[in-house]
Amino acid sequence: MTEPGQLRGGLIALGLVLGALVCWAWIAVSLILGFGVAYGNDSGVPAVLGVVLAALPVVVGIVLLVRPRTRQVGAGFLMGISIGFIAGAGVCASLFAPGAFGSL
Repeated sequence: MTEPGQLRGGLIALGLVLGALVCWAWIAVSLILGFGVAYGNDSGVPAVLGVVLAALPVVVGIVLLVRPRTRQVGAGFLMGISIGFIAGAGVCASLFAPGAFGSL
């Protein structure tokens, strides 16, 4: 057991990797649901599912952060989600602006 205030880098790194992986899966599911709605699915189920899935990783991260035993993993998890979105925004920018980054 760790003392209060003692940092364990391995747990934070584990949370960071898990958060980044969850974020990329979150983006993939959102794209799949978005294409399902855009191409003729008149049901409201994908929209509701998308909202629930959008909130779930953040709630999991907050729960992990609040519990003392999983606080460091929770902090890494929330950082991983944030880093995943920043990296995902860079990937989307390069996909939607073809040629803009090709001359580098």
